[in-house]
Amino acid sequence: MLPLEDAAAGPLLEPLPEEERFASWHLVRPDRPVASRGAAGVDLLEALGYPRASGAAAHAVGPVERLYGLVARHRDKLGHLVPDGSAPRRYP
Repeated sequence: MLPLEDAAAGPLLEPLPEEERFASWHLVRPDRPVASRGAAGVDLLEALGYPRASGAAAHAVGPVERLYGLVARHRDKLGHLVPDGSAPRRYP
């Protein structure tokens, strides 16, 4: 996991327009296009070894995107659930 401001994140997100980079979260995997928003959640389930959950979420991509949008619209209210401070840097 990398913060978007991390120097190493720039080259990974280069294919995205700048306004899109900060509009959402993104999953970058080798030999795959960058996935964002709810689609990134589907890809993350697959990458973590949950193919059934990934497949189920992929079939429900519309509701997954709407759920992501709901959470994104309420970031300010949900933010108090996230601890303060920098996120851990987990990129090799």
